[in-house]
Amino acid sequence: MRAVRGLALFATMLFVIGAIAACGGGGETADQAPATPQGLAEGAGFEGVHSGELEITLKIDRHKKKPEQISMRILGSFTKASEGKLPEIDTGMESHGSFAGHEVDFNSGLTLSPKQAVVSYGPIEAEHTYQLDKGTFEEVKSSFEDALGEGGEGDAGACLSAVDDFNLAKVLRHISFDGKSETPDGERLEVLGADLNMPVLIDELVRLSEDEGCRAQLEALSVPVNQLKALEKQLASSLEAAQVTLEVDKNKLIHSLKVLLSIELPHNEKLEVEFAVRLTNINEITDVLEPQGEFSIEKLLKKFGVDSQQVEEADSGERLTGFLEAARLGLFERGSP
Repeated sequence: MRAVRGLALFATMLFVIGAIAACGGGGETADQAPATPQGLAEGAGFEGVHSGELEITLKIDRHKKKPEQISMRILGSFTKASEGKLPEIDTGMESHGSFAGHEVDFNSGLTLSPKQAVVSYGPIEAEHTYQLDKGTFEEVKSSFEDALGEGGEGDAGACLSAVDDFNLAKVLRHISFDGKSETPDGERLEVLGADLNMPVLIDELVRLSEDEGCRAQLEALSVPVNQLKALEKQLASSLEAAQVTLEVDKNKLIHSLKVLLSIELPHNEKLEVEFAVRLTNINEITDVLEPQGEFSIEKLLKKFGVDSQQVEEADSGERLTGFLEAARLGLFERGSP
């Protein structure tokens, strides 16, 4: 059971890093890509992305005497990323299925605009929205923006800064062209196929966890940063396949990324993991909707056994890691209360 949970949490780490990288591209786009698979993969990433629509999915199948499956998804839009302030986002997050003895039916969402933050929570058929009062919102917003760039656990961009120089080609092997595709508006994309170099990937993830702020946020999600090297040894003997598919444009901008893992476990069990990121309407989103919450956020906090005064007295690091921990519990260990 520990091995299964560790591998599942490793997959969650990919899920988290994918979300961070996709929402955080800054700077200018790369020069026009060379005409070789290796050259196209070199430097491929999310540079130049300031807004867009994002879908991130994670599906884990555990094949055993009593099969289990869990599916997670983040879907929404974002804008004003990498501008020294918190981005504006309108996104939903859901997780359904069973895994490691837990039945999960989780549905939530977050809308963050310059004027307010609204959280949706609860089963789809009985979902409610909760809003921070103006004074608390301004205080929380200010504390996070003050922490940006400081590198501590309250810096919402800590993992983004750590992942900024991640070299995708370094963790891929046997890169080849695998066809062509196009975006809904007709932009041509090259499809690349490759094998994932798991030892090198784990080394890169270990490097990310060495950043103090990023590590605190990953630990809030129960990502096993202290167990990555042990997982590398476990995967060396159990990993059957690790394949990556990319859709990349001429400027080396990744429009989609898919990772497929197949892992043999003891007792004739098998774990299959599918992780995917897709970006659309890149740099075409200008603002997000500003819905009104039905209830005060205090009502939602009570469901989690949290007093509003605790939130007011917490620093930005405690607020952010608390939010991440609540998200992790919903995604992996329990449904909506």
